[in-house]
Amino acid sequence: MTCCPWRILVQRSAITPAFERNPYGSGVPLMPSRGYPRERNPYGSGAPVRLTLLACLFAFLLPFLPVPVGAAEAPRPLLVGADAIPVPRPGAPPEVARTAPIVPFLRAEGEYAAGKSDEALSRFLDLAYSAPDDERKGFIWWRVGELLLVRGDLDKALEAADKAVLLSRAPYLSLSAVDLKLRIYQRMKWNSEARQMAAYLLDRKFVGANPPALLALMARADAGAGKLGSALGLYRGAVAATADPQASGRLSAERESVIDGATDLFALRGAAEGEEDPEVRGHLYLAMGNAAIRKGFLGMAAHAFERSARAGGKRSREAAEQLFRAEKIIAARPRIVGLVPLSEKLSDVGYAVLIGAEVALGVFHGLKRNGATPVIQWVDTAGQPEKARKEFVAAAADRMVLGILGPVTGEEGRSVSAAFTQKSPPTLYLGQKPILEKPFLYGFGLSPAQEAQALLAHLARAGISDLLLFHPENGYGKGFAAAAVAASREAGVRIAKTVSYSPEVQDFTGAIQRAVGNATFQRQSRSKEKGKAMKLPLGGIIIADRWDRVFLLASQLRFYNVYLPLAGFSGWNDAELLRKAVGSVSGAVFPVDYSEVIPGSQGDRFRKEFQEVMRVPPTRFEAMGYDGALFLSEAFSLEGGSGRSLGEAMREKIPRLKNYPGVTGTFQFTPAGDLRRKVPLLQVELGNFVPLPTP
Repeated sequence: MTCCPWRILVQRSAITPAFERNPYGSGVPLMPSRGYPRERNPYGSGAPVRLTLLACLFAFLLPFLPVPVGAAEAPRPLLVGADAIPVPRPGAPPEVARTAPIVPFLRAEGEYAAGKSDEALSRFLDLAYSAPDDERKGFIWWRVGELLLVRGDLDKALEAADKAVLLSRAPYLSLSAVDLKLRIYQRMKWNSEARQMAAYLLDRKFVGANPPALLALMARADAGAGKLGSALGLYRGAVAATADPQASGRLSAERESVIDGATDLFALRGAAEGEEDPEVRGHLYLAMGNAAIRKGFLGMAAHAFERSARAGGKRSREAAEQLFRAEKIIAARPRIVGLVPLSEKLSDVGYAVLIGAEVALGVFHGLKRNGATPVIQWVDTAGQPEKARKEFVAAAADRMVLGILGPVTGEEGRSVSAAFTQKSPPTLYLGQKPILEKPFLYGFGLSPAQEAQALLAHLARAGISDLLLFHPENGYGKGFAAAAVAASREAGVRIAKTVSYSPEVQDFTGAIQRAVGNATFQRQSRSKEKGKAMKLPLGGIIIADRWDRVFLLASQLRFYNVYLPLAGFSGWNDAELLRKAVGSVSGAVFPVDYSEVIPGSQGDRFRKEFQEVMRVPPTRFEAMGYDGALFLSEAFSLEGGSGRSLGEAMREKIPRLKNYPGVTGTFQFTPAGDLRRKVPLLQVELGNFVPLPTP
């Protein structure tokens, strides 16, 4: 018995109306307007896909017209282009190479086109589980996923979509299945997964994709995840990609609402720094200023309003009005001038220091804030020594300035030091490079000399001498190496040998060979006895480098059987060192200015207060700002100094503090206005940083 060719042609033409213009940008076949109600695509409208879909379906059907019924049940493999060649299964029997039978397939399509969802789903499932796996099977599972999605059976729809992606070899069908997964994830509210699918469709240039809608979808997902800068970049791309003025206006309004709803100061600042559009950048700084006002950070708010006003745009007037109000309040109150870089490459450090200072003042004064409580005035040095000195001179001449927090670079510190006089307000230099310190010009940051003195004093107490010193050939390494040599003479510890290496080196074999000597190294290499310590006339090793180089050198020392006590400096203070170096740094000792493992109520209080306000853990830079602002506030709260400028009065008050237990160490002040500090030490024990007892 044969099947009438005319009947098959009629069946094929009956299916054609099912492929209509898709107004939702999904790029998959739709039901006819009077047929089955297909699931709407929530990510936007798309382009016509009629011709592509017709071509796709005809690619499946054309090789089977006309044929006998028996042949129709087991058609020959489809041969329409390279993308439609079935995948051979190694070791599979010959019948597995068959494709899905055409007649049941056409019947299922007929039910689908007629809107008979249950019947269509039943027929497609029969084909999905009974027909051999081939490229047509991907189309069948795609249909199953579509029908299950409309029914709301999302878990099973997702399983069907996964199988469609796996079995579809034609790029269009595979990407259509990914599009289906995208819509399922949206229904499930799995925004991160939906974003991944949207990014994949854009990357593969899916013909049925709607780029503005997909970019907007990705932007919403990033905004929900707190990735404000990325979200705004995607919104910018979506606005640029759409040709519809109304759609562009809606996306711009949506972007503005995202900015207005942002409250994370770090995210707002980061997004503003990276924003290309001055209008959007001004809006971001305005939102940052408003968020800072709500947190009580008046100095940060004034800084943000000033940036917003300078950016221009429709919000510049509002920003200028807010700036005027903030500056009027700041001018009437005692203030600490934050003299730090807030632009250029060191801006992250400057922001961290002053945010720590804002948190300190908010906690110190709490609800008792009034017109007599100090505030922070944010001043940008841009990392330029001349500008730092100019701003310092202006601040020192202001009778309402009680102290200066900053600068943070050695060049700025030396420039400020040259302008510092006997009437200048107390100044807390936060950098590491040595400067000419004077009474009330304090080296408040932990310097290499202070670190080396604390470390070598500990090694002397432990009886460790005859040290091997490794350091990179850069400013960091040379600075710490020189400090270690000077401190060793004071502590009575001998540095037997110093070995330098290139900052870019990965293989430290040459440096280790120079350190231990060629003969010793060759003898150890020939023995190849693992675990037998190399005999060296040394007592320990100091590595004056940062953690990302330390773990390489320490691991290679262990590889060559060099087992000596290790020591270093604050650049080791990173949890990644423990993870990467494993046991190679076990027992190592190094100084720090701040670490969350150092016990004490002061540090616990700082971390608790900072995280309550900022929702993120603090770093050493926030700790430095917190200590500096709290120290100046406590000194300011002491009685005395009436009739003089606030800066001169502070010179009298600070020595009365005698000791200040901060989160970055304990500070001691002499009557002459000099500063000494105790530096804490950490040791690596059992894969953790552990504080050493204070001697």
